[in-house]
Amino acid sequence: MMRAMPDDRRGFALVLALLALMVLAGIASAALAASLGQLRAAGRAGRVLDGETGAAASVEEAIDMMRGRPASVVGGPPVEILGDTIGSGAMRRALDLRVAPEFHLLVGEASRGGGVPVRHARVVWWLDPETRVGGHQAVLEAAVVAVAPGSRVRTDLILSERPGIPGCGDSPALARSFGRPGSIVSGTLPEPPEWGAGSDPPDFDRLRLGRFGARMLDGLAEARLSGDGRLVPACPGCWSGLVFGSGASQLSEQGAGVLVVDGDLTVDAGSSWIGLVLVAGDLDIAGGSRVTGLFRAGGTLTVASGAEVDGSACAAIEALNGAASLARPLPVPGRVSAGPVSPAGGSD
Repeated sequence: MMRAMPDDRRGFALVLALLALMVLAGIASAALAASLGQLRAAGRAGRVLDGETGAAASVEEAIDMMRGRPASVVGGPPVEILGDTIGSGAMRRALDLRVAPEFHLLVGEASRGGGVPVRHARVVWWLDPETRVGGHQAVLEAAVVAVAPGSRVRTDLILSERPGIPGCGDSPALARSFGRPGSIVSGTLPEPPEWGAGSDPPDFDRLRLGRFGARMLDGLAEARLSGDGRLVPACPGCWSGLVFGSGASQLSEQGAGVLVVDGDLTVDAGSSWIGLVLVAGDLDIAGGSRVTGLFRAGGTLTVASGAEVDGSACAAIEALNGAASLARPLPVPGRVSAGPVSPAGGSD
């Protein structure tokens, strides 16, 4: 027969059982709290990941879609260039913060459920016509400049208006380059990266326009210089935008815009050009021709007797403003991330 356990021993066993249950309950609660914490952390990580993806996608979309000149100014607030709402309580947008005349920070923002926005930023280069033209130091720039007697090269109206071309004398960048007395007729080519390759790939060996090399300029051309010196498509009496030619080229008619030739160029008698001319090789301006603007050549730039050159920084700016294909942001290699701080130092 089994003997009954005394009351005091039964009470002690009950206390031990209760203590064990309390320990087990504590362990279970801790495990549950840890699981909930992990779930919350995973949820936050998921939202952050969604935000980072959305912010980065906003920047890439802005780069792909933006055409035209930026509205932002150096030292000014960021300008929103796209923004929308996705789903319930989710938002994304892209801001343009101009940090230098031709360098911008595109900042993408994305958030979900009213949380703190996650930001992704990328540096881009955006051609500024005043900066590009302000990089010139003379009307005729080349490795060698030859101006024949009997030709005419004017520099007295380099910042003044002309029919259809507004004046540009109020530009500080142009005033620094051309506003001094006795504007320079001819000068040497600027050093890389303003001209030539520098440390860039072979695409920049012979000529460049900022971060546009010859291959990119060829691909972005809005018109072409044909083998017989005609513009294709023809654009009589209007701005042709970016015009590209290659090899031994000639200009046999009137035109206006940004003319880029990856080779040699002859401006024939009876023809004319208004704007900016960049030639990788030799540039010959024949007698009986007339050109207005700024001209740069990698080889010899010759102005023949009877040729007329009207130096105009304003015409060059107008040509760049009319080259719509060049008005786009170009990503600078590499990228940076931005934390949850305002890109304008505290203001939206």
